[in-house]
Amino acid sequence: MKKILCTLLFLISSAGLYAAPTLAPSPTQAAPLSKPDISERSPQERLRIAVESLIAFMNQEPIPATSAVARYLDENVVPLFDFETMARTSGGRYFNRLSPQQQAAMSDEIKRVFLTRLTLGLAGYEGQRVRFLRPRFSPDGREAMISMLILNPGHYPARIDFRLAPQNNDWRIIDLAANGTSAVVYYRQMLAQEMARLSYQRRRAYQRPRW
Repeated sequence: MKKILCTLLFLISSAGLYAAPTLAPSPTQAAPLSKPDISERSPQERLRIAVESLIAFMNQEPIPATSAVARYLDENVVPLFDFETMARTSGGRYFNRLSPQQQAAMSDEIKRVFLTRLTLGLAGYEGQRVRFLRPRFSPDGREAMISMLILNPGHYPARIDFRLAPQNNDWRIIDLAANGTSAVVYYRQMLAQEMARLSYQRRRAYQRPRW
């Protein structure tokens, strides 16, 4: 776990987050939402253009340097993601008890970890082709799930599932799963492990005998 995230978790664990949460009044059931009107492009088209642009970038000769890949991702891939929603979903009930500065720090750390892993992963790119499956929508049309197959000759294709939600007349990624492993679930487990470790350290410090 990196320093920023550890510091953030220490702040929230020492701020009384283990107390029982205050229950909000139960909201009235909302009317069914109609499918949003996303006039610019479909979620599948949004992803297809982004992936084809990334593949074209990686197919350059000579192969782009790691620094160039990182700059490309920051300028062209980051806008596809809603890291704030990913942080909120990962943090669960703890996220709402953070200050705006702590929420921003958590979102930035998830973005940094994600981009670091993606940059390192692209270093092994060997010109594989991709194929998109038919998109699936939630019953209210507020989320789309799009699966992408990475075709590796002689091997089973790797699969990435993208979960998208509409935002400002466009679609942004709020989670992705590689071969069934969700990024949001990974971050949630990472946070839970750190919370458990910090809680154990606090109990040990409290129980330490004083002479």
